[in-house]
Amino acid sequence: MSTKIIKALLLALAFVAAVVAFVRFNQVTLAEGAVPVIWDREVCAHCKMHVGDPRFAAQLQTTDGKVLNFDDPGCLFDYLQSSEGTVHALYFRNHLEDGWLSEAEVGFLVAQDSPMGYGIRAVPKGTPDAQDVDWAKSRAQDQPHQQHGGP
Repeated sequence: MSTKIIKALLLALAFVAAVVAFVRFNQVTLAEGAVPVIWDREVCAHCKMHVGDPRFAAQLQTTDGKVLNFDDPGCLFDYLQSSEGTVHALYFRNHLEDGWLSEAEVGFLVAQDSPMGYGIRAVPKGTPDAQDVDWAKSRAQDQPHQQHGGP
C-alpha cells in the first residue's frame, strides 16, 4: 500500500474518531427522577427567593438538561407560562411526607401558608379532595402573590 493511501486512511479514521467524540461529549444526559436540592442555598428560578421550605418545592427539568428549582408550585406554573423551554419533567415535593411526586403522580390541595402565597400544596394524586395540575395552574394564576423577581 502506498504512503498516500495509508495517510488518507489514517486521516479518515482520525476524522471519524473526532466526530464520534464530539457527538458523545455533547449529548445531554437527562436526569431520571428529581435532582436533590440544597435547601436554603438554591434560588427559585422565578421569584429569586431561596428554596427553603421542602414542603412546597417544585422542580422543572428541560429537554436541554437544565434543572430549575422553585420555592412554591405557583412559581413553577408562572415560570412555565412566561418561558420558552421544552419540559422534560416536572416534580413537586410531597407535602404529606418526604419525597417527590412526578407530574403523573401529583394532586393539589389548598394551602394557607405557601411561601409565595399561591395557596397550593402538592399531595399524592389519590388524596381525598386533591385536584389536578390544571386546577393548580388556574389557582396560581388567580391568586395574588408576593413577587420578588421574575423569569
